[in-house]
Amino acid sequence: MRDLSDSSAWITRILYRIDRLEGGAMLENSSITNGRMRFIGGLLRVDSGGRVEIVGTLQVDGESTVTGTFNVEGPWNLSGDGTITGEVTISGPVTISGDVDLTGTMTVTGDIEVSGSGRVKVGNMTLDPSSSGGKLKFSGGPEVYATGGMLGLYSTGSGGWIEIDGAGVRLNHGVRSVEVNSTGVKVVGIPTKAGTGLLAGLLWSDPSGNVYRIVS
Repeated sequence: MRDLSDSSAWITRILYRIDRLEGGAMLENSSITNGRMRFIGGLLRVDSGGRVEIVGTLQVDGESTVTGTFNVEGPWNLSGDGTITGEVTISGPVTISGDVDLTGTMTVTGDIEVSGSGRVKVGNMTLDPSSSGGKLKFSGGPEVYATGGMLGLYSTGSGGWIEIDGAGVRLNHGVRSVEVNSTGVKVVGIPTKAGTGLLAGLLWSDPSGNVYRIVS
C-alpha cells in the first residue's frame, strides 16, 4: 500500500503523470505484442519524412492510397483484378501468370521474347514458331513460312507459291513453275501446241500472250 502521510507530494506526482499523458506522444516508441491496432473510419498517415517498415505480414482490408513513391524490395505477389492508371516503370525481371489485358500504347525499349511454342497474334495475323520453321499467317490463309534454308510465300487453296533458297527462286502454280538459278532460267510444264507446221521445240506465243512449246 502507498504511504498517504504526505498526501501533497502524492497528489503532485499524480498531476505530473496526468500532464505527461495529456501532452506526450502516447504511441511514440510503442509496441504491440500478440495484439492488433485497429482504425475504424479513421486514417493512418505517415508524413514529414517518416517511414513505415514492415517485417512480417501486412494485411489491408479495404482501399489503400499511396501518394508519392512506393518502393518494394524483394519478391511481391498481386492476386485478383487490378487497374493501373498512369506511367509505370518496372526495372528487373517480372513474372506474370495468367491473362493480361492492355488498353493503350505500350512502348518497349529492348527485346520481346516469346519462348517455347508461344504465338504472337496481331489482329487476324498469327506469328507461329511451331509450324515448319516458323510462319506468319494472314487472314484468309496466305502465309509466309520458312523451313531449313528456304523462305516461302504461299497463297490459299491450290493457288501459287514462291520459294527462295540458296539454289535459286521458283514461282509455282500447280504443275507449272519458272525457276531462276545460277545456270539460267528453267520453265516446267509449258503447254504444247501441235499442227502449226513450225519446227518442234520452238516457243510460240499467241495474241493473248500465252506461251506454248511446238511439238509438230
